[in-house]
Amino acid sequence: MTPAAVNGYIGLPWRAGAVGPDAFNCWGLLQVVQRDHFGVALPDLSLGDAARQAYAAHMHARDWEVVPAPFHGAGVLLRGGDDPHVGVWLDIDGGGVLHAMQGRGVIWTPRAGLRLLGFSRLQYYRFHNGPSDRLP
Repeated sequence: MTPAAVNGYIGLPWRAGAVGPDAFNCWGLLQVVQRDHFGVALPDLSLGDAARQAYAAHMHARDWEVVPAPFHGAGVLLRGGDDPHVGVWLDIDGGGVLHAMQGRGVIWTPRAGLRLLGFSRLQYYRFHNGPSDRLP
């Protein structure tokens, strides 16, 4: 994913349940970026009272492998309290996370800025698509 592609997302609004192209929630942005820029198909997650827990549960499902360090395109589970949040790690400008936050919209946050947003715990993931799940 190039900086120009990242800039195409930055500033789009956050909206509950949105999967683009004009607004996103955090899972919707991760889903679209993985599909359009990394060829990975992620499932739809419905938004509701259990949505925050569904993000975390899906990230821990058998198709996600926890990796010790971020890489370009890694899924990121960000935690600062009990509410999980997801984004995509990009090796741009020293590395950071592209994510959609309520009240802020789609933003790019360098690694050092994540703690300032309240995300003190990060976990990185690699998605394992089977051959039938791979997008053309």
